[in-house]
Amino acid sequence: MTVHPLRLAVLTRNLEPGRFGTTVTRWFERQAERHDEFKPDLIDLSAVPVAALPSRINEADAIAIVTAEYNHAYPGDLKTAIDAVRRPWYAKPVAFVVYGGRSRGLRAAEQLRLVFGELHAVPIRDTLAFHESDFTPTGNPLDPTTDPAAHALLTQLAWWSRPLREARTTTTYPS
Repeated sequence: MTVHPLRLAVLTRNLEPGRFGTTVTRWFERQAERHDEFKPDLIDLSAVPVAALPSRINEADAIAIVTAEYNHAYPGDLKTAIDAVRRPWYAKPVAFVVYGGRSRGLRAAEQLRLVFGELHAVPIRDTLAFHESDFTPTGNPLDPTTDPAAHALLTQLAWWSRPLREARTTTTYPS
C-alpha cells in the first residue's frame, strides 16, 4: 500500500527579509521538509489573496500556523484570514509555532486553540514558542533541543493527519 505524503499548509503572516517571523517560518519550513511524512505548502498571507486561501487550506491535510503575539493575542489580519476560510478547517489538525516577548507567543497560541476548536479543527497540544534571543543571526536555534522538539510536534501532527484525512475522504463531516 502506497502512503502519500501529507500536505502541510504552513500559514504565516509576512516573509519580509529581516523580520523575526521570517526567521522562525523559514526554520520551521526546513523542519517540515526534513520530516519524511510532510510536503509543506508555505502560505504567506501578505502575498496570497484571502480569496485563494480556502482552496489552499482545503487541499491541506494539516496546518501549522506561524504567528507573533500582539497585545496578548494574535494579529487581526490572521483572524480575518481564519474567518475567511471557514469549512475547510473542519476536521483538520492544527499546530502552532508562535513567537513574542516574555510569553514567547504562548498567549496567541492559547487564543488560537479556542478559535480553532470552534471551527471544528483539532489543535494539537504541543506548541513551539520562541523569543528573538532563541535564534542566531543566521536563523538557527541556540537550544539544541529545538530541532527535536519540532520533530516531535510534526510527528504528533502527522499522527492526527492520517486518520483525519481518511475520515474526511470516506465520511462527510457532520456540521
